Amino acid sequence: MDVLQMTDLEIYELGIKELTEQLGPAYATQFLQHCKPRNYDYTAERHKYMANDPDIYTLAKRIQQGEASRKEEEHIKAERIAAWRKGLVELTDIEIYELGFKILADELEGYGLLRFITQHFRQL
Repeated sequence: MDVLQMTDLEIYELGIKELTEQLGPAYATQFLQHCKPRNYDYTAERHKYMANDPDIYTLAKRIQQGEASRKEEEHIKAERIAAWRKGLVELTDIEIYELGFKILADELEGYGLLRFITQHFRQL
C-alpha cells in the first residue's frame, strides 16, 4: 500500500475499514463523530504554561518528570486496551479517540493520516 499513489477517497475508505476492523463498528463510528475541527488557541496555552517563565533547570526537571509520567500512562493504556480486547472493560471517549488515531497513524502513516482527516472534514 502506497498512500502516495492512492486517491483521498481510497485512503479514507482504507482508514474506515481499518477502524471498523480494529475498533468495531460502534467504536469506529464514535471515533469519527469525535473527529472534527475544533477551535484551539495554542498561543494562549503556551502563555499560560510559560507565565512564570521558569529557568532552564526547572524546564529540564519538568521534561524528565513528564517522560516518567508518560511511560506509566502508556503502560496503563496498554493494559486497558488489552482488557478491552478481552471484553473486560469499555473504553472511554478519549481512549477511543487516541486508539483511533494510533490505528490510522500505524496503517496510513503521517501523510495518509493527514489526507484521511482532510477527507473526513470534507464529509462533515
